[in-house]
Amino acid sequence: MVRADSNISIVWESFLSGDKEAFAFLYNLHVDELYCYGTKLSMNKELVKDAIQEVFLDLYLKREKNKTNPENLKYYLILSLKRNLIKKLKRLRKLVHDETNELLFEPEYSVEKTIIDRELSVDVKRRVSNALNQLPPKQKEALYLRFNESLEYNEIAEILNISIESVRKQVYRALKTIRELLGHEAFILWLM
Repeated sequence: MVRADSNISIVWESFLSGDKEAFAFLYNLHVDELYCYGTKLSMNKELVKDAIQEVFLDLYLKREKNKTNPENLKYYLILSLKRNLIKKLKRLRKLVHDETNELLFEPEYSVEKTIIDRELSVDVKRRVSNALNQLPPKQKEALYLRFNESLEYNEIAEILNISIESVRKQVYRALKTIRELLGHEAFILWLM
C-alpha cells in the first residue's frame, strides 16, 4: 500500500511497474495544483477537468516508455496540461497559434494571501491587486510559475514556448513594474 510519506522515487518506480495505488497517489498529489493552474488558463472548468484526466490517462498508458525523472514530474504535468488545453481551445475556438500565447492568465498569488493574512492595510492590498492586474498575461504567468510553482527558468521557457532569456526578462519586467506601481515600502511588504 502506498502512503503519503512514501519516497516519491519508490512511488514512481511502483507506478512504472503498473501499481494502480502508486498511480492514484501521484494523481492525488498533483491534481489540485494542476486544476488550479488550468483554471488560470481557461475559465471552462469542465474543459480543465477533461484535460487533466487526459494528461493522467496519457501518463498511465505511456508509463512503460516514460523516461521522466520523478523530481521533474510536476513540470512534466504542467507542460502537458498546458499543451492539452491549448489543443482543446484551438479546437473549440479555432484559435490561431498567436492567440493561444495570450491566454488570459489570472493566478491567485499566495503572496497576496500572505499579505491579507498579516492584516496589512487596505491600501497596500488594493495597490498590490491593481499592480498585478496591470501586468500582461505572459508576465503574470511567468511570475506564477516562478514563485508559486517554484519552476526553474528553463522549465518556464518550455511551458511558455519562449527562450530562457525571455523568461528572465518577463520576470524582471514584472517585478520592476510592480515595484514602480507599489513604491519601495509596499513592494518590500509584498515580497515578504
